[in-house]
Amino acid sequence: MKVIKSNDEFGLCITIIEEDKNIIFNYGGTGDLYWSINKNNNSDKETFLITKENYFLYTLFDELFFDIENINIFDEDYKTKCKLYNYSNYNELFCNKTITWYSDESVHDDANVLKIIKENEIFRLVFYIQQKDSGCNDIFHSSRRISIRFCNSGSRYKPFNILFMKMYNSMNRIDDVNDFGHQIHVEEYLYNKKKIKK
Repeated sequence: MKVIKSNDEFGLCITIIEEDKNIIFNYGGTGDLYWSINKNNNSDKETFLITKENYFLYTLFDELFFDIENINIFDEDYKTKCKLYNYSNYNELFCNKTITWYSDESVHDDANVLKIIKENEIFRLVFYIQQKDSGCNDIFHSSRRISIRFCNSGSRYKPFNILFMKMYNSMNRIDDVNDFGHQIHVEEYLYNKKKIKK
């Protein structure tokens, strides 16, 4: 897994590459956060695995997952409202040990979908296109990539969008695992040993 950090006109752009797939994390001109995955075929679905190969990145996903599962964003009263009254569409956002985010780019029934599933020592990111022939010809319904928008204002999952922004800001501290001087974590070492044995 390779991490490339660069700057574009809107700030930090982080690309994570695994074999022939890549995910880009960046802010758009709207000031909103985007996660975009390239597509390798005509499928309406693309999957990317976050492993302990880069342990710092893995821990960021682990923190995000924990914070959403445990509603670590406001006080106990807000947690109760989320669970009992479905505040912030929480029952859709977190269900069956899966985070599901309908992109804030489009209406619910037309939006691209991201699922984050925790499985043993990996996070499975699954990007879906709901409406392939939605009539949109922009980057968010591109034939080459699937993009998910996390709005800073007006998100259907507000205030949980804050947790994704927090994670993105922490990603600035990621080292490329191939960088000279990258200090390997013991979890990365153990994961790579398991990988070699398989």
